[in-house]
Amino acid sequence: MPIISLEQSVVTPLGVVKQQRLDVQLKQLEFHALLHRKLELDRLFECFFAEGQAFLKFDGLQFLAASRGQDVLVGDVRQHQQRFELHLGEHSLGDVVLMRAKPFNSREDREAARLVESLVYPLNNALEHYNAVLRSMTDKTTGLQNQVALEQQLPQEIRFARRSEYPLAVLLITVDYLESISEHHGSVVGDTAWQSVADALTEQLRQCDVIFRTEQDEFLMLLSHTDLTDAYVLADRLRKNVDRCVSYDNVQFVLTMSAGVTELDEADTPESLMNRVREALSLARREGRNQVATLHAGSPTGDDDPSVA
Repeated sequence: MPIISLEQSVVTPLGVVKQQRLDVQLKQLEFHALLHRKLELDRLFECFFAEGQAFLKFDGLQFLAASRGQDVLVGDVRQHQQRFELHLGEHSLGDVVLMRAKPFNSREDREAARLVESLVYPLNNALEHYNAVLRSMTDKTTGLQNQVALEQQLPQEIRFARRSEYPLAVLLITVDYLESISEHHGSVVGDTAWQSVADALTEQLRQCDVIFRTEQDEFLMLLSHTDLTDAYVLADRLRKNVDRCVSYDNVQFVLTMSAGVTELDEADTPESLMNRVREALSLARREGRNQVATLHAGSPTGDDDPSVA
């Protein structure tokens, strides 16, 4: 008589199947909840990459922003890719690309689509948050970054300059009597003047330079890979460029610009660097405005600094 192995006829009990399905559903709910808690774009996609491995194995992902947000890359770029365009209503949220070394089969294609679909609402929330933060760091009149952005970015630029061992110059500018345009010609003309000056300054900068409008209505520039001498040359060129950059209703305004320049020293903190560039600007204004003054570290008053022109 043949012996029949019981192991060959084992059938998974219905209760076990139901429990397995419940476990998958619970895991999906936990995954969705984790995504909804991430408001920063990079944190959202890092979470999606790490936790999504439980449902589908992939080596990297890329988010390509549409009209808002910023591009994000997590993991490794691989040859085989699945690209999905995400929408919420009529609004495009951007494209998500999943990447891995081996091809996706048809079942994995469907799983990838389901997985990426779970991003729609968390991604929309993260994009809203990103744009709210961006608005809070943007000057409404000029479109430049504002004081809040400066206070965040200055320590980062200092750390980068020290790590890369490249010079970092700081340029602080005030356009003499610019605020009087609003007083005499109205806020519309005044706002136009601010925007024109911001454009005239920005067009002279490199892509790696950063410009801010401070809470004191000054323009501050962080000039990476730039020493004091080169920053002084740039400041003097900007001074001449601002001269006749503002006109309104066939009226040409003649403007002058005062600027202070300094360079990051190894002992500097963000506060000491800002204090020194403000002192340099004060020196330029004391010299009669329409001037550029430089200050080195260790020269607190500028009296021994010959670079005033």
